Amino acid sequence: MLKVATIPGKGRGILANQAIAAGTLIERAPAARMPSEERHLIDQTDVFTYYFADPGSYARKGQYDCLLAFGLSSLCNHAEKPNAEVSWTDDSVGLWASLIALEDIGPDQEVTVFYTNITEYESYDLFI
Repeated sequence: MLKVATIPGKGRGILANQAIAAGTLIERAPAARMPSEERHLIDQTDVFTYYFADPGSYARKGQYDCLLAFGLSSLCNHAEKPNAEVSWTDDSVGLWASLIALEDIGPDQEVTVFYTNITEYESYDLFI
């Protein structure tokens, strides 16, 4: 359903291989939570650009956990008006990241999400 591609001006990103209807579960991937106390270590690595800011703890400015999805959703680029979102759930197996279409996505259209912590990116001005 998805493919990795080079997106002009953005680098690597995700494109739809086929039409995806709004509400579709595009991907469900295993995920891991990294505690906020360790975030300063992770932020010094390339992992920074691939993890998600935990929306549940992000309200505590500077103290949010990192969520890492082991799937293609971690390669989705930011958009102020995204066409998909990542939903986080825990079950008996562990944490999961579900990439869900917010609107219809056409073939070869980029799949985008809203980065909760977008202002922390050095290239923030490129996203707005």
